[in-house]
Formats: sequence, C-alpha cells, structure tokens
Amino acid sequence: MFLLSIAASGTGVLVVSRRMAFFPDAAGHTVFAGLALGLIFGLPPAPAVLGFGVFIGLVIIWLTRHSNLASDTVIGLVFSGGVALGLALVSRFPEAQSSVTRFFLGDVLTLGDLEIWLLMSLAALSIVFYAFLYNRLMLSCVAPPGRGGGGRSDYVFGAFLSLVVVTAVQAVGVLLVSALLIAPAACGRVAARSGRGMFWTAFAVSLFSGQAGLALSYHPSVNTTTGATVVFISIAVCGVAVLARKLKTLAVRAWEEGPGPVGCPRRVQHRRCP
Repeated sequence: MFLLSIAASGTGVLVVSRRMAFFPDAAGHTVFAGLALGLIFGLPPAPAVLGFGVFIGLVIIWLTRHSNLASDTVIGLVFSGGVALGLALVSRFPEAQSSVTRFFLGDVLTLGDLEIWLLMSLAALSIVFYAFLYNRLMLSCVAPPGRGGGGRSDYVFGAFLSLVVVTAVQAVGVLLVSALLIAPAACGRVAARSGRGMFWTAFAVSLFSGQAGLALSYHPSVNTTTGATVVFISIAVCGVAVLARKLKTLAVRAWEEGPGPVGCPRRVQHRRCP
C-alpha cells in the first residue's frame, strides 16, 4: 500500500483539480475488455489490461480536446462503451470470468511477485512524473487556455492516470479504485491552502489510510476486505476534515461577531461604532 500511495495520492490531486473524477471509473472498467482481448490475441493478462487501459486513457484525452463534447460526456461514453465491450467479450470467453472476479473485487494481499514489481516500477515512474509534469499540469487548471499545460502533457497525464488506475484495480477492485484516488485528494483540498499543501496532505492521508486499513483488515477480530477497509478509512478521514473545517469556520465567525472591547462586533472595530 505504501507503493500504491506514492502513485495514487499525487495523481488523485490532479484528477480533482482538473475535474476528472469519473476518469478512474472509465479506465478501471476497461480491465474486462483488456482481459478478453488478451485471450483473443494470446497475450498475458497483465500486459493486455495495462495496454488497453492506457489506450482508453489516450482516447478520452483526444476526444476531449478534438470534439465539441464536454469532458464528462466523453468520459461517460467511453465508460459505457468499455463496460459493454468488456461484458460482451467476457460472455464470449467463459475462461476469462475467473480473472474478471479477481479484478472486480481486488485484494492487495493476493498480489504476486509480478504485481509487486509493477507497483515498484509505477512508484518510481510516479516520482519522475511529479518532478517534470506535476506543476505544469496544476498550472493548466488555473491558467488561461494556451498559457499553461495542455498539449502533449495532457496525453502523458491520460496515459499515466490510466496506468495508475489499472494497476490499483488489482489491489482494491474496480468499484473502489475511484475513491482510492479521490478521497485523499478531496481531504487535501479541504485541509490545505496551497497546491503543495494539497499534494502532501493527500499523500499523508493516502499513506495513513493504506497502512491503517491493511493492519485493521488483517486483525482477527475485524477480518474485512483490505481494499474496502482502506477506502473506508480514507473517506472517514476526509469526513473528519470537512467537519473540522466547518467547526473552525463557525468558531471564527462567532468570535468575529462577538462584542469587542468597545462594545462593537470585532469584525467592524476598524470602523466607527454607530
């Protein structure tokens, strides 16, 4: 989970900042079609799933940039098409159903040596990606068109995000992969005041929820699915952050509206009291 936290936390910040929350769902559900296509062409499951997921990510970015459709409409179309193609192909090849169940539910405790090496490679690639493209992609969220990010960086981001999503599906499953990326980033947006603070807050929440969920799910008295436990803790931390932010806002407002030394509310003491 530590390796997955490195890749998922910063990527989730970019997803939330660029308003692409449904992108992980669209990329995650392509694993079904990737598995079936791997069987058709005689490819190993892992390369087929990863390759098809990256292809779908590039298709989404291309359609978003070269069509007059909104990004959520493009993602919805690709999402539905990927699910339909996957279900159709899996129904044609019953031998893929066992692998589909593994990707559908996910379990970090069942990852083999190949998946561990893949996570290590993804974590190393994530560090390189953050070092060279993170600031540029964050700038494109607030800069006017043509003044920040865009171009090839969007395609690199789409391919990298798909790679992270498809890899994470093996650990938490298709249904929870979106929350794995979005919940820590949402917590960072609530608690932090800058892009850098949002990144490190998301990483801390992702790391904490990953380790806590792993330990809690392994405990005999709990004995729950690891991926679901990790995501639940992450969402719970986000909920606590939202509640704490709201209570802080109410406390500050109550203090500002309270009477000051001269009898006026503190928020208007710089003016003359009526």
